[in-house]
Amino acid sequence: MKYRAIVVLLSLSIVWAADQPQLEPLTGAPPHPPDNPPSQAKIALGEELFFDQTLSGNNRRSCGTCHKAELYFTDGLSRAWGLNESELSRKTPGLLNVGWQRSMFFDGRVKTLEEQVSKPLENHQEMDLDPAEAAARIQADPYYVRAFAEAFPGEEISFALIAKAIAGYERTLVSYDSDLDRYLLGDAEALQPAAQRGMELFTGKAECIRCHHGPLLTDHGFHYNGVPERDGHGAPGTKYKTQSLRDAMRRYSFMHNGLLMNVRQVIEHYDRGGSAPAGFEAEIRPLNLSDDEKSDLTAFLRALNGRVNRLLDHAPESPDAFGARTRPGKPKAAAPQPADGAAQDPSYLNR
Repeated sequence: MKYRAIVVLLSLSIVWAADQPQLEPLTGAPPHPPDNPPSQAKIALGEELFFDQTLSGNNRRSCGTCHKAELYFTDGLSRAWGLNESELSRKTPGLLNVGWQRSMFFDGRVKTLEEQVSKPLENHQEMDLDPAEAAARIQADPYYVRAFAEAFPGEEISFALIAKAIAGYERTLVSYDSDLDRYLLGDAEALQPAAQRGMELFTGKAECIRCHHGPLLTDHGFHYNGVPERDGHGAPGTKYKTQSLRDAMRRYSFMHNGLLMNVRQVIEHYDRGGSAPAGFEAEIRPLNLSDDEKSDLTAFLRALNGRVNRLLDHAPESPDAFGARTRPGKPKAAAPQPADGAAQDPSYLNR
């Protein structure tokens, strides 16, 4: 009887350990839906469309206007800048590793990249173009007629195909082979001592791993972490999607509304247990971290910057660069290289 009890306890311990959130390396390629398998022709077409200002009401904006390759597919602003020269209520989400996300936008209102493509066009403050009109413009361009025939043989140009092409391109935008990935894959020297101490805090006292775990460092869930809403946008207590922490040090603002300007401000926010208004309770609690512990956490977050940033055969020689593909008939200047000196520490903005 005593032996059976020990076996039961050991079994429960194994199950409990398996259920605990873990840090995992990110490798491979994002999955694609069965009706939209990748091809080089489709990816190349999607890239052209992504940077084409034809897909906006005034022919002055593209997806790449707010998702700039040289800024790791962010816009470098605290909040998104709208079509009518006005600041929007939320920040521009980055697109690196978006192919692994289980929902899109901070509120998770759509589940696939293909479904997401039309939303900025339909928004009058962003691109302000009816998807049907977008398809008509593309159908009238002889270059695109040839490109779609190559990418989607036998199919008539439609916005659904435009969305498939852009989504196919976006799935090539990845970021992995970080110091953390190398460490988790067996390179014991990949993390500096401060980053290792930060990882211990991340998985222990600081409790970050409760929501930031797995290959993407997100639970893909929705939580209220006590971030105040700005300018009356959003109801207090609203839950937002847990953001991946990969490449956190390459961002220019944080939280759904860009309220926090650098990683240290984010750590301070969590250390005090959030800033929920009266009558609301955040899903976090004060941590009582020391200054040294906050510095170690920052060192760990710095170890999340990836080195591999494209899933294309023609990726540029520099593993940390986003090259632009040039197609016959649609010449395009090469994308500027990421400004790592600035992006490594967003506090340089001194806002």
